[in-house]
Amino acid sequence: MAAESPITIPTLTWASMVKELRERGRGMRESGAFLLGRSQSTDRHVVRFVCYDDLDPRALTDGMITFHEEGYSALWDLCRAQKMKVLADVHTHPTSDVRQSWIDATHPMLATIGHVGLILPFYGFTRRWSLAGVGVHAFRGSKRWDSWYGPQKGCPVQLSLW
Repeated sequence: MAAESPITIPTLTWASMVKELRERGRGMRESGAFLLGRSQSTDRHVVRFVCYDDLDPRALTDGMITFHEEGYSALWDLCRAQKMKVLADVHTHPTSDVRQSWIDATHPMLATIGHVGLILPFYGFTRRWSLAGVGVHAFRGSKRWDSWYGPQKGCPVQLSLW
């Protein structure tokens, strides 16, 4: 089986999303977003992001992320209406530790083999123009994940110029 092409994120989209997550978390709570690509496309190119709390207003109220059923319904409605698909999700952690917590590892945002979750340190107060310091985790099923830290060889996510 051939490896999937990497998920590419335009650098300006990445920088905008990091800034948005930083502002939403206000240095006090986790925040997150889904990275979306065109559903008709075979590539894995991010064209936009949508923040968790825009889909589920209660997602960030506990200091940690709790994404509810109505948020998933809103996500699928948005994807259907805008002909999008979820390529990955991203959320923040309070410290420099971008490994998955037990909750992250046992409750992926999308429990689909190959789904990618990214973790930003310091509630998003990190580099906006690079993947340095970011944890990238690909779901392999049965609570198993492959992980990369920053732009390592084989990492399934990369930044692009556009």
